[in-house]
Amino acid sequence: MNTEKQIENFNNINAPFYVVAHDDGRFSLCLPIALLSDEYYPYCQTAFDNYAKKSGDEVCDERGLKTHGNGYEWDAAFREAFADEPNIERIIFDSEAGGFFCNCDDLQILMDFGSRFKKICENTEVFTKTIAEGIKNADEREAEQERIAKTVRGQLMRHPECSFDIMTPDGRVQLTPEDIKAMLGGEKQDIRIDGVIYAAYELLDMEVVDMQADLFDNGLIRMKANESDEQTFVQTM
Repeated sequence: MNTEKQIENFNNINAPFYVVAHDDGRFSLCLPIALLSDEYYPYCQTAFDNYAKKSGDEVCDERGLKTHGNGYEWDAAFREAFADEPNIERIIFDSEAGGFFCNCDDLQILMDFGSRFKKICENTEVFTKTIAEGIKNADEREAEQERIAKTVRGQLMRHPECSFDIMTPDGRVQLTPEDIKAMLGGEKQDIRIDGVIYAAYELLDMEVVDMQADLFDNGLIRMKANESDEQTFVQTM
């Protein structure tokens, strides 16, 4: 089944969630809360209302608007739902007040999370607890995403369609989009830097010092990376 058909099937089964494919090789899972049709709006709002009551908040403010249930709180609930799963690190969150949105370079990972999250959302009791824990841990998880965004891993996730020319303290390494997909997916465990093989995760966890697109090739990104304070670069061979 091709990608287009997989997305179509997912969207039919998992509405009002839907997935879109981008030209840069990434996919987005979307829930445009403020734009949902009458068939779905307000989607799973009861769980957010329950959270408001348990937190001692009013369900609606003086303007009659819901006090909880914006895109950032959906974001927090999603992170909480899959907090213990390694693939959550493959997700880039891009939510806003009116909608929940997240991106991934791997369609299967995104659809798996999306279909399971829908089941969680539609179980009001479970979802209410997930919301409460997610909001409690939101600041910590947002800080972690910001940390990842400053690493080689984070930038590869954001630009999976590009090739990278990376200068490290141990030498230069060049990565193709195929290399990036294999490294992020855990299929490529080692990386060769100036003829010496190192553990791939060590490169992924390095901090980005500088980065810019090549002047003559927009598909090539040149990067300078360095070890984080707590990191020791490990040679595997």
